[in-house]
Amino acid sequence: MKCFVKRSVLMLMAAAALAVGAYADDLSLTLIPVGGTVAGPPGSTVGWGFTLTDRGPDYVVLADSYFTGTPIYGSYTDYIASQFYVAGPAPESATIVSPWNQIAMTGTGEFDLYPTDPANVSFTGTISIDYDLFSEDPNSPSFDPGSYVGSGTFSDPVQVDITPEPASWILMSLPFALLMLFGWRRQAAPLRS
Repeated sequence: MKCFVKRSVLMLMAAAALAVGAYADDLSLTLIPVGGTVAGPPGSTVGWGFTLTDRGPDYVVLADSYFTGTPIYGSYTDYIASQFYVAGPAPESATIVSPWNQIAMTGTGEFDLYPTDPANVSFTGTISIDYDLFSEDPNSPSFDPGSYVGSGTFSDPVQVDITPEPASWILMSLPFALLMLFGWRRQAAPLRS
């Protein structure tokens, strides 16, 4: 009897894993900006938005997001856990576009760069977003949590470029501007004679 129960549980788990794996082809999540590269000076905040498309028969609910990589340059704050993102089956509400907005706390999340970070540094990491699948609409008053189908994770590589502060750009470009000014004055001098 024990062997039968174990085998039945394993078969149910395998069927659920196959169902979620097959469903993954019907879901797509793309970070905004496409490619996942963001940039900002030390002490600033950068972030990512996303586009979620659900072409499958079930409802997808985003649960949370997290950053894996080198945390020595800042800290990541998840926005997804504080929102309730649900994409329903096609064709109704099958796509969600959520650009990064720090004030409204929409999008995937933000990365706060430390003020002491060096400029002209790039580092990479991965943003992962966990999701759950339900056969019933989670927004419905008669929603049954027993309609849970499975779960999964989206993962995309990202890059953060730490750029010089605007004041640094001005100081770096000042010598070139002075050289251009002196060159222009030299060319203009024969015309005045």
